[in-house]
Amino acid sequence: MRMPKLTPLSCLGLLGVIATSTVGVALAAVPAQAGDAAAASSSGQTSGASASVSLLCERLTQIEHSSGSFAQRARILTPAIAIVFNLPVVLQNSVGLRYRTLPDAQRQQLLDQFRQFTVARYVSNFAPGGTDKFEVSPTATASPVPGDQIVHTRIVAGASSTDIDYVMRDGPAGWQVVDVLLNGNISQVAVQRADFSSGLSSGDATPLIDSLRKKTQAFSQG
Repeated sequence: MRMPKLTPLSCLGLLGVIATSTVGVALAAVPAQAGDAAAASSSGQTSGASASVSLLCERLTQIEHSSGSFAQRARILTPAIAIVFNLPVVLQNSVGLRYRTLPDAQRQQLLDQFRQFTVARYVSNFAPGGTDKFEVSPTATASPVPGDQIVHTRIVAGASSTDIDYVMRDGPAGWQVVDVLLNGNISQVAVQRADFSSGLSSGDATPLIDSLRKKTQAFSQG
């Protein structure tokens, strides 16, 4: 993987990457849509929250080892993103109070585009040929938010490393990511809220939807 300069914003595009081999977590290289849910819910020696993050790592490793096109790698990653991330919660928290005032049709459009944007961002950042080392704690720790847990991970790139934490919440779909923290305190949700605010200033989500669509296209062509 090409590691860009690790500024807070660029790291947030890389948040949540782990390599299960460094902590003894073995995930089967199953097809992208066959067995993902089972892999995420199985615990073994890891907590349920850590196992969910491990699924994301396995898919990111798979796309780094793939020589396929951007679209082919996106198809590999998309099911895991849907399982590992609670995207409706991430989006609602990223938009803030305005989210509840949006018409239902716009909220669905926004969620659909946000899902494509999230997948494209990860596919763009994890290009084929990556050799970086990733670490994940096999057990989660308590979050300041009651009921939530934090999975601690680290990206090791040469002599430098970056700590990345996943805030996990249990629900009907199992443990899912609701926020990602760089160095323990820079929230992806907070960064996105600042970034999204200008696209919602009129109370209409169309500018934000268009902005996410353009960013998604830029990732796919980069």
